[in-house]
Amino acid sequence: MLGWHISIYRQADGGESPATFASPEGTRLAVWQTGVGGLDWLDNLVKVGNAIGLGGNGYPVRYTATAEHLVPHFIDTPPQAKENWLLGAGDIVTDKWEGRTVIDGSAALQCRPDEWLLVEAWDES
Repeated sequence: MLGWHISIYRQADGGESPATFASPEGTRLAVWQTGVGGLDWLDNLVKVGNAIGLGGNGYPVRYTATAEHLVPHFIDTPPQAKENWLLGAGDIVTDKWEGRTVIDGSAALQCRPDEWLLVEAWDES
């Protein structure tokens, strides 16, 4: 399967400042699976200055942006989210694998507009 497994988290420290690559995750706000172009929207946010790419090699790659720039993108339907997640014949999944898009809308709407969130994307190729 070619694509990305994307999660968005609040920062454990309250998100007063941008996350770093090493920032620990707080409450998960959303998780979904996409196809190969699933990071395009994040890369566009970086290009216009509304997000910061924190680097990574796909295992994972991380970004940070404020809630005002992230929440509108995932609150209803995340970008390129697959309705039914796919897994390959050789994939190993545990009981923690949800197999579907999950959005914690109430937690996402509680974020301050200027709160810095953390985005983590895992390459699923």
